[in-house]
Amino acid sequence: MSRAKWLALAVCLALPAGATGQDLPSGPETEITIDKTTHLAGGVGFAGPLGFAANVQLLHGLGADVREDGGRVRASCAVPIPHCAGGFLVQAAAGSGGGKLSLGVGARARVEEEDFNGTVGVGLRAAFVRTWGNPIGTEPGLSYLGPELDLAILRVNLTLGVLWRVSGHGGKSALFSWGLGFGI
Repeated sequence: MSRAKWLALAVCLALPAGATGQDLPSGPETEITIDKTTHLAGGVGFAGPLGFAANVQLLHGLGADVREDGGRVRASCAVPIPHCAGGFLVQAAAGSGGGKLSLGVGARARVEEEDFNGTVGVGLRAAFVRTWGNPIGTEPGLSYLGPELDLAILRVNLTLGVLWRVSGHGGKSALFSWGLGFGI
């Protein structure tokens, strides 16, 4: 895989917020376009403590379209740093064992290369979980808060995190959150 995918992510993170909506100077084999973007996605999966769940995610920030040597990478970056003013990642999920609202930062890219054609993504977010029904690893009626890391490749998502109980009695005071899902 060429350096185009890494170049797209680096461009999203390195440009000033005012540099959107324009083509950047590029060499004879590389074309880069930067603009603000919003990406909406959904998915289904199985997670602890949510059980079977569906989710929706909004990613807003800078986007880059990089074409290099016959390959193409389209990336969306949401990072709250001065280079990407106002960027963010929001996710909501509901399942048989609870609901979750997450806020954080992330990046997603669509890679079209000779040896890889698909999506890749990463997110780091703070998650608030409220349990109900039959949650996995704890009891219903509790609230948890903590960090989660989300990795995605070819529409398969893996989520790992640690949640601490912030309200309610009973159940575990700390909970390992995990999930395996598929993007739609």
